[in-house]
Amino acid sequence: MNRWLEEKFHRLTRHRQEHILRVVDLMEKLAKIHGLPSDDAYLAGWGHDLARELSRAELLAEAERYGIAIDEWFRKEPVLLHGPVAARWLNQAQVGSLAVWEAIEHHTIAGVGLSPLAKALFIADGVEPGRHFAARAALEQAAYASLDDAYRKVLDETMTYLTSRGLEPHPNMINALKDSGGNTWTKH
Repeated sequence: MNRWLEEKFHRLTRHRQEHILRVVDLMEKLAKIHGLPSDDAYLAGWGHDLARELSRAELLAEAERYGIAIDEWFRKEPVLLHGPVAARWLNQAQVGSLAVWEAIEHHTIAGVGLSPLAKALFIADGVEPGRHFAARAALEQAAYASLDDAYRKVLDETMTYLTSRGLEPHPNMINALKDSGGNTWTKH
């Protein structure tokens, strides 16, 4: 593993490290099944949550420092910025490729027209075995069969979760769901 990446990883809590390791394991499986570049899958898994434990204020400051557009959704929920911030960190450290940075950037809010690697990371982050919800195992199995189908299903499941908590999804996620043929989200 890259030394810079290893240092960032070891600054995280044990809980976050264990989550990352499970995502890396799932990304490696998905890469093998779906013919994704294994190095990219590995780096996307390792890098996706490096900024997850920053405070809201730190995430906003890092986003401003890197010129990340901070829309109303990011202002309301700065935790969503941990993907874009981590992507910029890896880019600045020259770790990974454009595909890796795109996957990390979009793993929190999804998006339309994402690469198979980005879809795989969105899925792996949502269904890694440390997550506990009824559909988790079925969604993981769906990911082994089809990234596109699993992406739509994980988006649907995420929308159900957000709606049940009275939260509005980011417009990128709504557009991704619509584009993937999933259920249409409506504000309640």
